[in-house]
Amino acid sequence: MRVGLDFGTTNSSAAVYDGHNLRLIDLDPVNAQPAILRSTLFITREGVPFIGREAINRFTEGNVGREIEYVWKYIGDAELTFAESGTVTQALYVKVDANAPGRLFQSLKSSLRDRSFQKTNVFGVYYTLEELIALVLRMIVERIEQQLGQPVSHLVIGRPVHYATDPASDALAFQRMQAACRLAGIRSFSFLEEPTAAALSYARTNQRAQRALVFDFGGGTLDITIMELDERGRPTFLATDGVPVGGDLLDRRIVMGRLLRHFGEGATLGPRRLPFPNHVLEHLSEWQSIIDLTQPKYLAIIDEAVAISDRPHELQALRTLVRKNYGLPMYEAVERTKVALSQAERATFTLDMGEMTVRDEIPRWDFERLIGPDVRAVEACIDRALKAAGLRPEQIDVVLRTGGSSRVPRFVRMLSEKFGAEKLQEMDVFTSVAAGLAVKAADD
Repeated sequence: MRVGLDFGTTNSSAAVYDGHNLRLIDLDPVNAQPAILRSTLFITREGVPFIGREAINRFTEGNVGREIEYVWKYIGDAELTFAESGTVTQALYVKVDANAPGRLFQSLKSSLRDRSFQKTNVFGVYYTLEELIALVLRMIVERIEQQLGQPVSHLVIGRPVHYATDPASDALAFQRMQAACRLAGIRSFSFLEEPTAAALSYARTNQRAQRALVFDFGGGTLDITIMELDERGRPTFLATDGVPVGGDLLDRRIVMGRLLRHFGEGATLGPRRLPFPNHVLEHLSEWQSIIDLTQPKYLAIIDEAVAISDRPHELQALRTLVRKNYGLPMYEAVERTKVALSQAERATFTLDMGEMTVRDEIPRWDFERLIGPDVRAVEACIDRALKAAGLRPEQIDVVLRTGGSSRVPRFVRMLSEKFGAEKLQEMDVFTSVAAGLAVKAADD
């Protein structure tokens, strides 16, 4: 069976197509929408992997609200040689979180371009990035085969137009993704650019001559495809382009631009009024890096700051955020706030951390101010694609929006101003890419 797989930064989906009927695969029975799988991986202390909503649930149940407890752990001996005293044996110890039930990974796809991510220690077992992604892919394929009742003979996998703006990093990311597929044991696979797949999904049911621009805005990247359809709906692809701007980045804009003041930004310490170290707050830029602040050296800085600062309440909130593992709930609350701002002119961010609650009413205009650089980067990407296709905006007949971030009003307004609101059309924001990949798999 030939299958299309959209392995996304935030969500994944899969589909099959027999030339007439399209079928989405239920990859996540725990999720409210079973056809959509959160691209998450949770590994227990015993090395058992879980993916999707169950991965998030297991992490949340075992970590959120749990006080981190560090203990010294013996990791071996080292021989040290000194000129005067000869060789001595030194026992080596490290501080570890004694009660962590497991490790959660999100947005693994975004790390493909990161050369610094080589290996990570998961309870004494080292995993490369390729091995982590392979775990997820292997479990996805197993679920597909269980539902279809037959093995997957070939997988057409979606990929962004560019994993990174730097060509070397882009090439590295693609090589690592291919290596992950081989490690997962996938027998036969190929790749197709995600906006091109969404274009194929559209062409399947819209058979008339027109020029279409696909605006695929997901969790990790914004990708553009421009195609021309003939009177039978057969596509000719004119141009593609993309930038590493996605929903995850928009979430970080809210955290770093609006929420740091609730966690000690601007605080001064002691009688000399020294500034609270910015490098500590920089770890709030991603929920995964918040976990770094649980290291004893950072906890000591935060604890001292609570005692001697002019903003003890805010720094107490930071201590609770870090010590009781509220990083993931904070980013989930930010995402809900961002989604709410697509429907209302203002939305309230709320993070209940037990003994402390953080609230911030965010107006849409301020969110749009924060994402201004990203809007300009996206518009520049569209302009490059138009230039490559040799077209002007008025020569585009329809603009197809797909991906969760394509609903953000500022980007909708930008598209309306450039092409005309009457040309905008929303596709299935979470599964159109998987549908097109399935069409490609069947056609091949």
